[in-house]
Amino acid sequence: MGHEVYPAASRLLITADSGGSNRYRVKLWKVELQKLADETGLEISVCHFPPGTSKWNKIEHRLFSFISLDWRG
Repeated sequence: MGHEVYPAASRLLITADSGGSNRYRVKLWKVELQKLADETGLEISVCHFPPGTSKWNKIEHRLFSFISLDWRG
């Protein structure tokens, strides 16, 4: 995966929900993205979904029950 599959890649697109800990206003999120770009040499673009749209993601819903169980310990 990643570089092994796409060795000539020069760009990375990240799609993220704009709520929670990865919301677009958090400075640490931006700082770490810049570090990743510097370390990999990739041009990184981030597309944030509008608030509330993640509830329509069927894969996320299928995984959420398992994630919730893991959080409970």
